[in-house]
Amino acid sequence: MKILITGTDGNVGHYLSKHFSDNHEIFGAKKNSLDITNRVQCTDIIKKLKPDVVIHSAALSNIDLCERDETSAYTVNTIGSLNVAYACSIANIPIIYISCNNVYDGSKTSPYYETDECIPINIYGKTKLAGEKLIRTICSKYFIIRTSWVYGGRNCFVQNIIENKDIPIFMSSSDIATPTYIKDLSLVIEKMIDSDVYGTYNVVNSGAVKKSLWVKTILDYIGIKKDVIEIPDNFISNKALRPKCTILNTSLMSNCFDIELPPWEVSLKEYLCK
Repeated sequence: MKILITGTDGNVGHYLSKHFSDNHEIFGAKKNSLDITNRVQCTDIIKKLKPDVVIHSAALSNIDLCERDETSAYTVNTIGSLNVAYACSIANIPIIYISCNNVYDGSKTSPYYETDECIPINIYGKTKLAGEKLIRTICSKYFIIRTSWVYGGRNCFVQNIIENKDIPIFMSSSDIATPTYIKDLSLVIEKMIDSDVYGTYNVVNSGAVKKSLWVKTILDYIGIKKDVIEIPDNFISNKALRPKCTILNTSLMSNCFDIELPPWEVSLKEYLCK
C-alpha cells in the first residue's frame, strides 16, 4: 500500500513513517517538500503520488505558541487540514487525521465519548476541532483520531523529562489525561488502514493519570527518586489554558477494530526498557 504521511519532520510523523515502512511504500512529506498551507501544491502532490491513504500528522502542536500566534495556528492546523482533506476528497482516498484531547473542555469528571460536545478552551484545541469539522464536511472517507499526551520516538515529553532529571521539575497540579505510547497508536492506525469503518475515534492507552504523577512515575521507572513540585495553573505566566480532565472512552475503537490498548503504565515500562 502507498501511504503519504504529512509532517514527517515532527516526532509523530517521523515515527509513523519508520513504523509503516517495513510493510508499505511510504512517501514522507516534510515542510520543505509539502506546504500544507498551499492548496494547489497539496492537490498536485497527492495527484502525482497517487497514495492509497494519507496520514495527516502535520500540525503546529505547541499549545502555548498557538495561543501567542493565533493566525499561524489557524493557518497550519485548520487551513492546512482543509487543503489536505480537499486533495484527498478529489482523489477519493481516505485521510487519517491526528487530532487531540484539547477539543474537549475538560469539565467532565467521567470519560469523554466521541459524541460529547466539544468546547475547546485554547487556540490549539479550537484549530484542531475546526480541522476535524472541515474534514467531516469535505471527505466521505476519513478517520479522525483524538489522542492525548503522545510519547515515544526520537523527541518526546518522556525523553525531555529524562534529560532534565537533574533539575527541579514543576508541573501543573490539575491536568489529568492518558499518556499514549506512539507504538500503540500506530497499531490502531494499521487496523484503520485495512478497514472502511470511517468515523471519529478516541485512541489512547487505558487508564488515566495526573500529569505530575505521570512524571513521577517516569522518574521512578528509571530509578530516580525525586519530588515533582505541583503548582497551580494561575502561577504559570504566558501559559495557555489546558483542559483539566480529559479521560477518553475508547469503547468505540475497541468495538470497531477489535483492539484493546494496554494500560499506560505497561506501555510506559515497555518504552523505557526497550
